Amino acid sequence: MTRTLKIWIINLILTSAAVWFCYLWLDRPIALWVHGATGNKRLPTALTDSQFSSISFISACAFVICGLAAISGRRFSKPETTITMSVLSMVSTVLIKDQLKLIFGRTWPEMFINNGVYGFNYFHYGRPFESFPSGHAAVAAAALFIPLFLFSKLRTVMITCIVAIDIGLVMLNLHFLGDVIAGTFLGFSIALFTISLWRAARFPSGLRTAPPLGTMKKNATAPADAR
Repeated sequence: MTRTLKIWIINLILTSAAVWFCYLWLDRPIALWVHGATGNKRLPTALTDSQFSSISFISACAFVICGLAAISGRRFSKPETTITMSVLSMVSTVLIKDQLKLIFGRTWPEMFINNGVYGFNYFHYGRPFESFPSGHAAVAAAALFIPLFLFSKLRTVMITCIVAIDIGLVMLNLHFLGDVIAGTFLGFSIALFTISLWRAARFPSGLRTAPPLGTMKKNATAPADAR
């Protein structure tokens, strides 16, 4: 067992314990406190509810742009590679967090405040049961942990951004604290998996990459004496 795997398992256990503790003791008091402090003020939803500003749409567009740059022959620098891996991490997180929301089926803080509905409803599908884990926290962490891992000078900035996003989600009563903790761990995990896969696949043993399509065509049509 590698050191990285041990660290991930320890963080999984700690996250599970933190989520359970929040579920029992912190989530409801914090949601009620935030509601009492802010009242029924709601953010404008015209932009956030638009399909064109959704996490899925933005991640997909970024993935296509990076893919087009790659097949055009561009050689990525380290910052560009970091951006590309962040995009891949975001796309993977969007897919995985949707499945986890279906499995856990947790209701939103708004439902608890307005209707007294609170808890996990496993394998319940639909918008009312999509609070856990927090998708925004997960995608933000998935994108920001990549440069955090690759650039030591950016660690303080990235951690500050992640914490600020998580606090904002809780203080706006968009998510319970436990949702945000779980989402952040999910994003951390996907970022770690992305970097680990990239490092493992850079120079796989015994595997040679095929030449570019243009080179293959040129070689196939070259005269015999030129080969």
